[in-house]
Amino acid sequence: MIENNNFFIIGGDSRQLYMADYLENLGYEVQIYGLPESKRYCCKNLSHSINNYKNILLPLPVSRDGKHIFSIVSVKESIDELVCLLNENHRIFAGMISNTLKAKLEKNNSKVYDYFKREDVTIMNAVPTVQGILKTIIDNIEYTINSSKIAIFGYGRIGNLTADVLSSIGADITVCARSYSDLAKAKTKGYNTCFIKNSDNNAEEYNIVINTVPAVVINKAMLQKIRKDCLIIDVASTPYGVDYVAASELELNTILCPSLPGKVAPKTAGEIIANGVINIIKEEFDE
Repeated sequence: MIENNNFFIIGGDSRQLYMADYLENLGYEVQIYGLPESKRYCCKNLSHSINNYKNILLPLPVSRDGKHIFSIVSVKESIDELVCLLNENHRIFAGMISNTLKAKLEKNNSKVYDYFKREDVTIMNAVPTVQGILKTIIDNIEYTINSSKIAIFGYGRIGNLTADVLSSIGADITVCARSYSDLAKAKTKGYNTCFIKNSDNNAEEYNIVINTVPAVVINKAMLQKIRKDCLIIDVASTPYGVDYVAASELELNTILCPSLPGKVAPKTAGEIIANGVINIIKEEFDE
């Protein structure tokens, strides 16, 4: 008989290991597959164990290539093989799940939830992301953030918080965004503003450029005007925000930083995801 208060975690990184500890400390039964087997709750046979669990937790992102589950340890089963093991008895919780995969799972009558679409998860997840941005800057510059001219592309949760944190230690912030409303919000905080389409106009002024937009907004035209000693940090999800071919040709210092929470604060990030999933279960199933 499948119990409702247990979790089967498949793949991921250190966030999922901390998530397992957190859930176990809350009294849930936890099993892990596709992560280092030193953990006491790891299993070796996916097909044998998965039907004993109601709540299936997939990583953030679910996949990087569309074919395999994202994991620091190879998951031998493909996504399609995993789909075949799931059915109407399972509740699947995943981060940044593609519409294609969600449709495949729902075809098996599985209930599918993207925890990364929740406000409570994305808002809290912005904090370790910004901590990672700050660490990346400190590790890669030989001058102070104070008085540095920094352009931030995008003014969503991460862009907003990044601007506030860097401004608080004396950075001169320019927010580059597409919408009048985002630029208006940035202006109320005293930041310089610029439409993304005009961002190459002042490109040579910046010491640091940070992108949060998942689209190529830092294009060749801008890269050609950026200073050679400018640090470019891209924290967006695919397809990312920098023309990396042009950046390489121009020998610019670009750093792609996907999944920063899992690298700089995996314990906090794992707990944020776990709480988001628990909240979904409480809201949807009154458990």
